[in-house]
Amino acid sequence: MQRYSLFVLGIALALAAMTQSFGTDAKCPPGGCSSGQDDWQKAAQEFINSDVPGIETSSSTNSGSGNFDAGQPVGSSVSSTSSGTSGNTKSSTVSNADFVEADSRAGLFLKGEYLKPLSGISQSDTMVDVSNQRSKNDGNIIGAINIPSKSFLNDDGTLKSVADAAKVLGNAGISSRDSVIVYSDNFSSGESTFVFWLLRYLGHEDVRALDGGLEDWKKASLPLETKQNARNPTEYTPNPEQELLADYDYVTSGSAQLVDARDFLEYGKGRIPGAAYIGTESLLEDGRLKSGSELNDTFAKLKINRPVVVYSSDFMSASLVWYALQLMGFDSRVYSWQDWQAHK
Repeated sequence: MQRYSLFVLGIALALAAMTQSFGTDAKCPPGGCSSGQDDWQKAAQEFINSDVPGIETSSSTNSGSGNFDAGQPVGSSVSSTSSGTSGNTKSSTVSNADFVEADSRAGLFLKGEYLKPLSGISQSDTMVDVSNQRSKNDGNIIGAINIPSKSFLNDDGTLKSVADAAKVLGNAGISSRDSVIVYSDNFSSGESTFVFWLLRYLGHEDVRALDGGLEDWKKASLPLETKQNARNPTEYTPNPEQELLADYDYVTSGSAQLVDARDFLEYGKGRIPGAAYIGTESLLEDGRLKSGSELNDTFAKLKINRPVVVYSSDFMSASLVWYALQLMGFDSRVYSWQDWQAHK
């Protein structure tokens, strides 16, 4: 219990220090300024000032500020002081070792930089909630904007054109130069990995998926808000990486290994000849991706030196398997089952 509490407090300290590190004029939360832009700092500071079970505090006259930096090496110590609700100052020392699980997961994968840990978020990041089932009363990360993943699909489930997808992003205030972190209510839904794949397909270089998604954010008791944030429209300039989207000719050329990420019952009814089955459930544990060694076991029958094409009926499942393959260093691409059927 004490270790969990230290972990929670440590993340709150990280959020507070990240805002403080920009000086007294920095009032914008991750994702840009909004009508509630001061809430990010206030919520994080209020959490630090609250009594957290399992952490010993002592009165002190020292009025120094916390020196936690979300980017500092794992294992270093973090000293902080903050004013309690009674006006007294309480001090605690939190070991950054409590961030080992969150921060070191990136090191478990060959391309771990595609994962963004909770403690790695900075004020310059644009948080994008891509959940489709979002109501006005649902909490989201402070400052985040909502772009439902289905916004990038046509009514028949096919992928929108590059120009139309870029227009969706531009209208939401996202430019190709932004540092973007995507997340959804449930990482296992594939919504965040789909938008991550789409942004990479559009040539967006600085994009990450939040490890654990909103579920882990809530488990860490980090601040949420219910208001809808908006940014001024801008122009999104795509630079498509066409090789991330396979077409019929490439699939039938025999150049790549094929993976079917649909439901197993659908796989049994019919599939692209030669396709192996890898369901998304085999990649996940407690709503997060399994470790690299476990994914190695899942992908044991695939050859690392040969391209892989993953397909599904909804892009979400295919993108989740594609994302895991990318983390493990595979040259992977996404394909659509609808396109295959259209050619038959």
